[in-house]
Amino acid sequence: MGAIVMMTGVTRLERRLATQLVFDTVNRLGGWIDDTRMYSNLMNTIRLTLPAGAFPAFAEALSGAGITVDVPHDLGGHPEAERMATLQLTFIHDEPDLRREVPAIPG
Repeated sequence: MGAIVMMTGVTRLERRLATQLVFDTVNRLGGWIDDTRMYSNLMNTIRLTLPAGAFPAFAEALSGAGITVDVPHDLGGHPEAERMATLQLTFIHDEPDLRREVPAIPG
């Protein structure tokens, strides 16, 4: 496995829909999701693994769905080799910050 592939993405899609599109695309291309971190409704960081040769198709599929993704052009190595990657996905919208109520702990 080579160095981690660092990608950034931007979209105006609703955050849950955009996140599901990323998950479905990764699975369809033979990869899997390792971890997800959600930062309110502003950004998600998704850690994933894909075959090295699948990254161009990944970017193209997401672009066609309304998510612009920057992927390095030459990943080198064998196209079937597994490559770990991160996708920092930023959501552009006019919604207020997402607030979650935290229940009080009795005692």
